[in-house]
Amino acid sequence: MKVHFYGSVQKYSGGECVEVKQVETVGLLIEELGFIIGADFKEYLLGENCFFLVNGRAILGTGGLNTKLSQGDKIEILPVVEAG
Repeated sequence: MKVHFYGSVQKYSGGECVEVKQVETVGLLIEELGFIIGADFKEYLLGENCFFLVNGRAILGTGGLNTKLSQGDKIEILPVVEAG
């Protein structure tokens, strides 16, 4: 399973993407990324800093951290951007 990082998330992840073992949910994916990249990155992902897409759909409308993942899903993590 490949996870793609965009924008300032790359600064925390150390690159554009990472390959991880197959996991069942976005929450378990974050746990796995914490093991691979580090606990600080896991805390960053769990904060309100990132926006998660699975197959182009925001997880906010598909179950949040309980969103199910399948082999071949495209997972993207983007920074939250606010304008004022």
